[in-house]
Amino acid sequence: MPYAKINKINLYYETCGEGEPLAFLNGIFMSTKSWSFQTPIFSKKYKVLLHDFRGQWQSDKPSGKYSLELHADDFQKLLKHLKIDKIHVVGTSYGGEVSIAFAIKYPEMVKSLTIITSVSEIHPALKLLGERWLNAAKTRDAKIFITEWLADVYSEEFLKNNWDFLWSRLDEAFKIFDFDAVIRLSESFLDLEKNPLTSELKKIIAPTLIIAAELDRVKPMKYSKIIHDQISGSELYLIRESGHVVVLEKAEKINTIVLGFLEKLKLR
Repeated sequence: MPYAKINKINLYYETCGEGEPLAFLNGIFMSTKSWSFQTPIFSKKYKVLLHDFRGQWQSDKPSGKYSLELHADDFQKLLKHLKIDKIHVVGTSYGGEVSIAFAIKYPEMVKSLTIITSVSEIHPALKLLGERWLNAAKTRDAKIFITEWLADVYSEEFLKNNWDFLWSRLDEAFKIFDFDAVIRLSESFLDLEKNPLTSELKKIIAPTLIIAAELDRVKPMKYSKIIHDQISGSELYLIRESGHVVVLEKAEKINTIVLGFLEKLKLR
């Protein structure tokens, strides 16, 4: 399993495929395995890079404060380690927010940007939801924690049709959950309330695709619209009949939309 020493910690990463480099950035509780519906498709045309952020799964989980900017710095150094100067970046939820921070701070390294079900600021309902998840993590009881957010991130129809599949994956995750790291990641996200990125979005110069999900109860369409309004020339799509984890619920639609966006860029 490949690791890179980045900012004094070990970051876990994977690469596959050949072509222009493209990175998928994880949601807050996701891992590199969470992109299993994207990796086989995109690796046919791109060199795909996956990694766990500090605090996630197979990467180190150091103490101290985490932040979107810190994750962006880790990512930048990982790219330098891999001798990648410019890359297509696709991030969902927390990974989308890290993508925004990265595109603001390192614009010269972003070939294109895809932001999926993400936010640049936090309104009261989302703050309360995030604090509920944080408080559940502080119980350090895996089942209490996961059942607290599971219904938030998936549509009811998807939960009904995929319960056994979802629970088997989550039950496996219970065994290696690090609640101290989850708490630091959750606090990093909630910091967006006091330190929003919205006013910085105009600095993003890369071609940008923004994707929202119709049934997203966590980060609904209004947040994607805010991002779209601030990034010049950006494209905005709404995927119907999906909850927050649209990369899993509607994987084929995500793949089609993102691949189409990337292919269109080649014609410019």
